[in-house]
Amino acid sequence: MIPLKIIALSLLSTILFGIVDGTFFLLAEESLQNKFMKISFFDSNMAELLSGGISTSIAIFVTFYTHDMIHRHYHIVEHPLIESIGVLIGTLILLCGYYLYRYYKTEVVGEVMHLIHPNIKDKIEHQEIS
Repeated sequence: MIPLKIIALSLLSTILFGIVDGTFFLLAEESLQNKFMKISFFDSNMAELLSGGISTSIAIFVTFYTHDMIHRHYHIVEHPLIESIGVLIGTLILLCGYYLYRYYKTEVVGEVMHLIHPNIKDKIEHQEIS
């Protein structure tokens, strides 16, 4: 039986992969694609492919660097199932963080606007629903 600590350490680098890859997708991929589209021979598929490749290469670099640092100090298990679960966990962590950011950003903006003008919050909530 593999101790939970070893499994958790084994998941760490692939969790970071999911977080880094997803963060790049949320923050930079669209703007990168727009820049690539300005190149005369690029179409949308080529721009998506190149920006996805850049995102994945950065995430792989972080993953292998982290994996190497952990492996120097601890015994870790390398198994495709553990690695794929780690990527999914990292992606889910990023999704939860993004959801909370979006939710609280809307709530805070709504409350501030409601203080300025009482009917504004209702208009903001109505716009998000539609």
